[in-house]
Amino acid sequence: MWLLQVLFVCCLLATTWATFGDEAIFEDEDIYNQALPPVPHTGITAPGTKWCGPGNTAANFDDLGRERETDKCCRAHDHCEEIIESHSALHGLPTNTDWFPILKCTCEQTFINCLQAVNSLTSNTLGRIYYGSRRKCFANGYPTTGCKQYQEGTFRKRCIRYNVDKASAKVWQFYDMPFYTIHHTNAA
Repeated sequence: MWLLQVLFVCCLLATTWATFGDEAIFEDEDIYNQALPPVPHTGITAPGTKWCGPGNTAANFDDLGRERETDKCCRAHDHCEEIIESHSALHGLPTNTDWFPILKCTCEQTFINCLQAVNSLTSNTLGRIYYGSRRKCFANGYPTTGCKQYQEGTFRKRCIRYNVDKASAKVWQFYDMPFYTIHHTNAA
């Protein structure tokens, strides 16, 4: 168990030194606006948190680790209202064949905004790991007809603005999630 925690910490630290672009965009239409049953308890969380990781170690909803603000982001993310569990399907979308759940895009938008607002070493590291390893979310929107704008990653790119067919009815579909970026503030 301690080996998994050490490995997790090393991965967190390693990603803080990686460089990424400097703007995260979830667009073209407002597809990201809406909550996830708790993941089965694994007892592995990021250092200083009780909610950030696969499962949680919190005794109750109000139990937070010393990285309180980051933990609040993870707690809200863990309580996303709609998810597609591993090897399950929802809203007529294809079965999630991944080991991890796919969350509704509004939950992912709230999570990325929260982590970026906290803007700590822990929140930024978690954001880079999570959004670097998770690729898609789902939402009900106008059918996509192509990608309008890509965000470039180190070895891959993701669509962050879509061309859509507003003449057609909205449908449930998967969307790419952006890579995590750090928002730098200018000191006066």
